[in-house]
Amino acid sequence: MNGGRKRGIGLALGSGSARGLAHIGVLKVFEREGIPIRAIAGASMGALIGGLYAAGMSLEELEKIALKATKRTVLSYIDPIPSLKGLMVGKRIEEMLRSFIGNKDFSELEIPVAIVATDILTGEELVFRDKGDVVDAIRASISIPVVFVPVRVGGKTLVDGGVVNPVPIDLVASLDPRAVPVAVSVIPKVEHKQAERPTTVDIFLNAFDIMQQKMYESTKSLAKITIEPHVSFASGIEFWEARRIIECGEQAALEALPEIKRALRPLSIFSVFGWGSV
Repeated sequence: MNGGRKRGIGLALGSGSARGLAHIGVLKVFEREGIPIRAIAGASMGALIGGLYAAGMSLEELEKIALKATKRTVLSYIDPIPSLKGLMVGKRIEEMLRSFIGNKDFSELEIPVAIVATDILTGEELVFRDKGDVVDAIRASISIPVVFVPVRVGGKTLVDGGVVNPVPIDLVASLDPRAVPVAVSVIPKVEHKQAERPTTVDIFLNAFDIMQQKMYESTKSLAKITIEPHVSFASGIEFWEARRIIECGEQAALEALPEIKRALRPLSIFSVFGWGSV
């Protein structure tokens, strides 16, 4: 995954629920092309995909699991006990994550990772890195407010990292200052949505997407390269669209590949003065 010592990229994998499956397609292209990944910062679905990948889970396995999703299997992860704090307790998802990577600690990851969550009682951004249980961090970062019951970690009440930092490109440099910062955003632009009479769920999701898009626009300049797969056709719960979403991620990464390879090209005194490289 992370072989060699040459300069690589630092990935910020953004939130987006089902649309975040596009991160699998992006990673597939980088792995196939031998692009070294030196660091991963993730929020929500980006934390899940990035965390599992850094923990050693293969992209083949991740894709295989994603492609098995149907409406029935997605609904099966809704916990049967209703709660006023959220529709899903998330216990089944936590059990699934532990079946993949066990109780791995951040210090054991193959690639340095930072995972973002939000303290819903203070508005504070909480970053998991260096040490601690990886599944606890992922579980907190994917906890969309109202949908999931908040997670208690270290005395804090935590929800989705996308609430405060949907594409955490600012964290990449702290993980590896030499890595080329690359942001992957799957946040849909609300003007692409077609519902003329939005339901309550549509209104909530649109509000969340508007908020995240504004935050992303304010920080995307920190990335040297941005990748924005065209995944607005899928809603946040349409995990059964996995194949098409992953393909969109691959296509977007392929389009960005020449720019990434240029950014990774070693500098020489000749290239600094515009004379080409040697």
